[in-house]
Order: sequence, then C-alpha cells, then structure tokens
Amino acid sequence: MRVGGIVDISTKDIPNKSTMVLFTVGCNLSCEFCHNKYLLHEGVGRNIDVPELMEQIKSNMLVSGVSISGGEPTLQRDLLELCKEIKNVGKYISIDTNGTNPKSITELLPYINRVALDMKGPLNNKRLTKITGNQVNINLIVETFETVNNHEDIDFEIRTTYVENLTKPNDIDKIILFLRNNKFRGSFVLQQYQYSEGVGEEHKQKFQKPEHITLLNILKPYRNMKLPFQIYLRDDIVGYSLINKLYEYLDA
Repeated sequence: MRVGGIVDISTKDIPNKSTMVLFTVGCNLSCEFCHNKYLLHEGVGRNIDVPELMEQIKSNMLVSGVSISGGEPTLQRDLLELCKEIKNVGKYISIDTNGTNPKSITELLPYINRVALDMKGPLNNKRLTKITGNQVNINLIVETFETVNNHEDIDFEIRTTYVENLTKPNDIDKIILFLRNNKFRGSFVLQQYQYSEGVGEEHKQKFQKPEHITLLNILKPYRNMKLPFQIYLRDDIVGYSLINKLYEYLDA
C-alpha cells in the first residue's frame, strides 16, 4: 500500500473515538481546494506492506480505531487485505471515500465499521465537474450511497465541504433533498473549508473560508425539520455540533 502519512492519534476523524489515521497516495479527482493535494503526486510517501502496517497498528495501544483516508483509499489494491487484518485484531475501521468505486466499498463492508462519503456537491454533472475538476460518473456515487445506506450495521457519514467562491447554498439544499428522498439513515456534516499549505499558495486567494454565519444561515431551514438523519456543522467556531443543539443555544 502506498502511504503518504500516518497520524498516530487523532480525536477528530471519528466522533467519540481515538484513532490512528493512514493517508493513502493517489486520487481519481482533481479538487483544487483539496488540503491533502500532496498525496496526488506519485513520488510521495512509500510502499508499506500489510504486515508492516499491522505491526504499527497492533503496537498502538492508545487508539480504538483506524481511519483510512487519502487521497482515495479504494484505489489501493491491498486495502481489502488490510481491513481484514485490522478486523482480526478488533479495532474499529473507518474508510473515507469519494464514492466513485462502489465495487471496492461493497467488498469492504463485511470488514469495516464506518464509511465517510465525501459528497463534493449535488449529483449534477455540471456542478460536480466544476467542483472536482473531473467528469464524474454520478451513477457510481449513487450506487455507493445505496449500498452503504442499505447496510444498517455500518455507521454512515456524508460530508460536504463548503468553499466560498465555489460552493453555493443551493448545492447544500440539493444534497439534503437527495438524502431526504433516498431515506438516508446516517449523519450529514457540513464542514467549513479552511486554507492549509496543502491547498497550494496559488489557490490561497481563489478559495475563501466561509463565515460561521453563512453556514448557520444555510442550515437554519433544517433545524426543526423532521428528517431520517442528523445534520452537523463542523467549523472553527463550534467544532463539531449537532445543529438542533446549536440553534437551541443561539435562540436562548
């Protein structure tokens, strides 16, 4: 497996769990706002075989889970083997994915506990091409969504990063409508874009961090709506907050 980085302990990747995070190299999308853009370069990182990775995972007694991120982890040929081995040692396993490889996700489901699907934008060809820089097969994302959503034993998070000057409020409305219409059962997270060095200096002015109030206004219509899923906001003001509790506090 080509690994571009390892974080020994994180408390941010999976709610209420301490996890070890593996960042795989390579992605099939070209999102200009990606904060892990260095992982797109073939020469980054090193090849680590599954036994060596397992030694690191087993020796890390401070975490209860492993989060495999990227890049796009499903591009790694030995991902399935790794997940089987992690499951054998009893650690919680989460996979981050852009949803374009439903075959891989289907194979992984018996061995993992959680899927975090990064829904870049509404399932519209024009908007997804604008946001990701690629022609994306929407049917593959829908297939991934339906496959995971039908496995109730899998924790399921869908997240969308709101990027000022790129994402539109209507994009979020369309995503939530899709989730409502398709009986999504997990958690939807609207997260704030924040510039990091990984984005690249050339994009520092092009993309902006949305204001906290902007995100609040986008989510406000949904605060008292009866939905089959929960909505969270993740930004630099509230951290990670369920919107119902957030607005209860603001309205007090």
